[in-house]
Amino acid sequence: MKLLKMIRLAPLLFVGLSAFCFADNNDPLNAKKGDSNFYSPHGTTNPNVEDYVWEEQNTEIPPFPEDESLIEFQVTRPNVAFSYFIDANSLSYTKEDGIVRYTIVVKSKTGAKNVAFEGMRCSTKEFKTYAYGNGKGQLVKPRKFGWKPISANGYTRYRKDLSEFYFCNIHVLDLTVEKIIAELKYGKAGGREMGLR
Repeated sequence: MKLLKMIRLAPLLFVGLSAFCFADNNDPLNAKKGDSNFYSPHGTTNPNVEDYVWEEQNTEIPPFPEDESLIEFQVTRPNVAFSYFIDANSLSYTKEDGIVRYTIVVKSKTGAKNVAFEGMRCSTKEFKTYAYGNGKGQLVKPRKFGWKPISANGYTRYRKDLSEFYFCNIHVLDLTVEKIIAELKYGKAGGREMGLR
């Protein structure tokens, strides 16, 4: 009887011994939690992926925008006191750092004009102002500038709409300047917000 029981238990003992012998192997893909080679996808280190360090590309300040190169675009919940334009000649997209750079022109109904050359980083939803218009037809770098979160406050709501509908639109694959210009010219931010596009 004892011999019969041992014969019946032999397969179970073999499976258990195999699991013990191979649990701490050199294959991180097949390792189990608790093994020395187990890697959690939420862990702080991943031996199978090279470290990626984001680096911003060099940015050159473009010429002051000419009226004939301005493209007017719509913003949601617009302030009737302002109109918004992008200078097509300043528009660029750098795939290496994922930044869309552009000159924004905000015109008031009284004729006043605010001009700024900015960059937008879609992956972090941030913007940077590289230069401001000085009122003399020139773009001048500020003393300090850095990346800031995009907000929807006041007349600067245009940044949120540029991000959501034009520059960082997930429906636009393989982003190019030509595609951005097409979205600016023919896209309707308000219509999209209401589900019309």
